[in-house]
Amino acid sequence: MRNEMTMYQLKPIVSLPQTLRGRKTMYEMRNIHEERSTGNHTEVEDKIAPDITEQVISFLKNPLPEYNALETRQEKILTQLAELKQQVLTLSNFLNQTKPVVSCDKVPKKQDPVNVNLIINVNPKRPPYSVRALQRVWRDSQINVQTYIHSSVSEEGPVCYQTAKDASRNNVINVSLIWKDVKDLEIQSGLRGYHVTGETNFLRYLTRLISSHDYENSNCIDDLNTIDLMLDLCYSLYYEESSKQKYEIVSTIADKLDLNWSNGRSPNIVDIAVWCTVKQVFSEQCPPKLKKWFQTCETLFT
Repeated sequence: MRNEMTMYQLKPIVSLPQTLRGRKTMYEMRNIHEERSTGNHTEVEDKIAPDITEQVISFLKNPLPEYNALETRQEKILTQLAELKQQVLTLSNFLNQTKPVVSCDKVPKKQDPVNVNLIINVNPKRPPYSVRALQRVWRDSQINVQTYIHSSVSEEGPVCYQTAKDASRNNVINVSLIWKDVKDLEIQSGLRGYHVTGETNFLRYLTRLISSHDYENSNCIDDLNTIDLMLDLCYSLYYEESSKQKYEIVSTIADKLDLNWSNGRSPNIVDIAVWCTVKQVFSEQCPPKLKKWFQTCETLFT
């Protein structure tokens, strides 16, 4: 025990040894008084800090085997990706150099003469001008039109069709046209009585009957998509009620339509479809963008 200076010093009754040996215990605890008396805690802390630093350095120098395997795998994957990228670049350069020029000509197909009979229901307020145009444009096909009046209407439509027959033409299309109170042109089908509606769909149907006029025989995919888009736009014009939307559709049609016929281009199904649509939907005044082109169609198709 430590000797301390006291005001009144007394003679000790019991003298205890410096170290007491107690009984052996199951769980022995440290003597905090001895630790406090043994010296400075700073030395212990200074000793612990270098030990931790050495452990961290040792861990970094000797990483776990799992980390080494993961790092090796990542490096392998990066190498494979670099090789794949190089192969794609090589293939891309090769394809750009050897890209063939796609021909937009139609594939000639030999076809036997066509002789078909069609029945269509037509509203006199929306006459099928396309039939008249096809009679003028399709030089290899004879289109015969026989008109009838249904009891739902009182008079025929304002269109006169050619009646002269030309035996030199290979294909014959006999059309029985029934003036009837219907919403849109209907092609009567013998299969379960279903109808194909719409004049643009009627044009699609006719072109597929005759190989020489089938636009789907073209090798140029862009041309096919453009023709289908134009026909769809014409069809949508019939059912669009907003005047603003109508003129927006017409503007799109005018931008995509080949308005220049000075290069000797023959009119196709798109020209006929657009001409018919404009003539029916804009009967009072033709849109300015199509006015000159429309006048040319009027001269050619009527």
